Amino acid sequence: MPALSASEAVERLAKSVEKAKPTALAEIHAELFPEEPVAAPPSALGLAQHIRNGLKAEEIVDLWNVVFPADRNVWYDEEENEIHYNEEVVDYVDAD
Repeated sequence: MPALSASEAVERLAKSVEKAKPTALAEIHAELFPEEPVAAPPSALGLAQHIRNGLKAEEIVDLWNVVFPADRNVWYDEEENEIHYNEEVVDYVDAD
């Protein structure tokens, strides 16, 4: 059950964005700024800096799904301030 602190998750996202291809940068920009059209190719360093300047937990989870599409079951644990991913989903049986 991989888990990272929110700050570790932000840094991992930022480092991946710095290395991202231009097509991926457009998707990342659209996720971060859904209301703002892309007039010019987004800057990897600019997007990474925006990520490092602080994202809400929900934004981290949403962006994680864009940057790391192979990861599944990404969620935020408020109590531990951690981002969890690739955890097995357990089906619960209702006991009547």
